[in-house]
Amino acid sequence: MPEATPTPPADLRVRRTRRLLTQALIDLSAERPLETITVRDLTERAEVGYATFFRHYASLEELLRGAVDDLRTELFGLLPPLVGDAPEQAGALVFRHVQAQPDLYRLLLSAHPSHGLLDRILEIGVEGLLDTFEARPDARVPVEVAAHHFIRSFLNLIDWWLRHGQPHSPERMGEIYRELILRPTEAAALRPRLSPSTRRSPRDTA
Repeated sequence: MPEATPTPPADLRVRRTRRLLTQALIDLSAERPLETITVRDLTERAEVGYATFFRHYASLEELLRGAVDDLRTELFGLLPPLVGDAPEQAGALVFRHVQAQPDLYRLLLSAHPSHGLLDRILEIGVEGLLDTFEARPDARVPVEVAAHHFIRSFLNLIDWWLRHGQPHSPERMGEIYRELILRPTEAAALRPRLSPSTRRSPRDTA
């Protein structure tokens, strides 16, 4: 088996700098409104040079969008094998992910609409959902409507959990997600897609 190629030092420095900037933004947003935070505030808190920020991001909004994309990569890596076969386990995985970095989720879910973060999160969520689910033959609701309802309801459930101090375990929240969101939406509009290895081709049904 070939050995893994080591990550170049320059890439490690880039990742470290971006982590420092993201964490500084999370910390500052817990102290005052996001709209009042400047790049200078951020770089001073992160102990990163002012010019260094602009070698990584054009603006604070771009940093926030990068944080959303990083979450997408992490979550999509966790969820695809589980959603169809064990929905409550998939829900619990998401809530454990939230539990591990609650301040980041609070920041992203509470950002002002002008940042466009919620729209981006919804777009990513709907895209991922429709990669995993498809319309039922007897669907009573258009699939696009069902997908947006599903993701927005899931985000609202995460937001409620955080705002109330995480009163239930991730496993219990996975069960609540299943009963309130997954099963009703499946009954009305969606069903898990067959995996590529088991999906039948037109020739199989001829």
